Amino acid sequence: MRQLAKMFTSILAAIICFCAWSGAEAQAQAQARLGILIPELGRAQSQALKGLYQELKTLGYQERKNLFIETRNANGDRSALQPAAVDLVARKTQLLFTTGTRATLAASAATQDIPIVFVHPGDPRAAGMIKSGSDVPSNLSGVAGFANRMTDQRLALLKELMPELRVIHIFFDSNNSYARENLAGAAAGAKKLAVQVAEHGVKSSDELKATFSSLKSEPGAAIFQVPDDLVESEAEFVFATARQKKLPTMFNEESWAISGAMAAYGPDYLDMGKRAAGLIDKILKGQKPASLPIERAVKFDLTLNYRTANFIGFHLSPAMLKKANKVIR
Repeated sequence: MRQLAKMFTSILAAIICFCAWSGAEAQAQAQARLGILIPELGRAQSQALKGLYQELKTLGYQERKNLFIETRNANGDRSALQPAAVDLVARKTQLLFTTGTRATLAASAATQDIPIVFVHPGDPRAAGMIKSGSDVPSNLSGVAGFANRMTDQRLALLKELMPELRVIHIFFDSNNSYARENLAGAAAGAKKLAVQVAEHGVKSSDELKATFSSLKSEPGAAIFQVPDDLVESEAEFVFATARQKKLPTMFNEESWAISGAMAAYGPDYLDMGKRAAGLIDKILKGQKPASLPIERAVKFDLTLNYRTANFIGFHLSPAMLKKANKVIR
C-alpha cells in the first residue's frame, strides 16, 4: 500500500511539473511581442501593415491574446528612427518588423540578436541594408521588391502608354551611388527600346528645382523616375511642375500615382506585408532568420492617374485602362 501511495505521489509530482512547464510554454507563446518600426504612415506603409495584420490573423494570431504589438512611427522624422528602434529593443520585443531602408538600418543598428523582418521596394544590398561583399546578417530576413530589376518592364509599359515616346528625362542625385546605378539600368533598358535618355544629375533640392523648372517640354518626352531619396523628397514639386509643362510621369510605386504621377508600376505592398507575416510566423515558431532567404515580391501593379492624364491632355487608351490594376479617377 505504501509503495502504491509512493508511486501515486511520484506520478502526481510529475504531472504537476509537466503542467507547470506546459503552462510556462503557453504563457511564453501568449506573450509573443512584435515591434513595428515605420518611417511614416504613407500609402506603402499602410498597405504593408494591412497585409501583415490580415495574414497574422489568418495564421491564428490575435492582438492582446497571443500577440502583443508595439508600434513606433517616426512621422517622417528620420532622426526619430534610431531612438525608436532602441526603445523597441529595450521593451523586450521578440521580433521587429520594418518598412524601407532607414527603418531597417535603424533596427539593425539597435540589435544584432532580435530577428528583423522587413518589407522593401528595392534591392536590400544595393540600398545599403546589407554591406557589400558580406553575407545577409543572421538576424535579418524579409520581402523585397527589387524594383530596379523591373525597370525594363516599367519602360516597356511607358512605351505602350506612349507609342510616340522618344526621350525620357531622368533626374537623380549625382552624389548617390545607388541612384547612379539605377540610372545606368534605366539607360540600358531605354536603349533596347530606341529611346534616348536625358540625364539630369543634381546635388541639392534647390538645384533640382532650378534644373526641372528650366526644362523645356517637347513632343515625345516624359519624366522617368529612378529610386532616389533626393528626387523623391521633392515629389510634390516634380508632379506640379510636370503638370504645368504637360509632361507624362512614370514612377515606381502606387503611392506616387496617388500623389500625382500619371503612371506607376511597382510591387504590391499588401501582398508583401502578407508574405512578411508568413516569415514572422515561422520565426516565432522557432526558425532562425538565417534559414529564411530574403523573398522577392511576386505581385506588381500598374496604376494610372486618369486625372493627371486629363490635366496634361494625355489620352489613356481603353486598352491601357483595362490593363491597369488600378485607375485613379
